[in-house]
Amino acid sequence: MKTITQRELAARSKAVRDDVEAGEVYHITRNGTEIAEVRPISSRRRCVPHPEQR
Repeated sequence: MKTITQRELAARSKAVRDDVEAGEVYHITRNGTEIAEVRPISSRRRCVPHPEQR
C-alpha cells in the first residue's frame, strides 16, 4: 500500500492508474487525513450457462 496526497494523485494520475492496474493499492490524503482508497477491482469471473443444444 502506498500513501499519496491528492495533489500527487492529480499530477501523477496515469502512473497511479498503471500501478493500480498492476495490483497496487493507494491511500489518498488531504491535509494529512486519509480520504480515499484506490484499489484494483477484483477480477471475478461470472459463469454464463451455455444454451442447451437441441
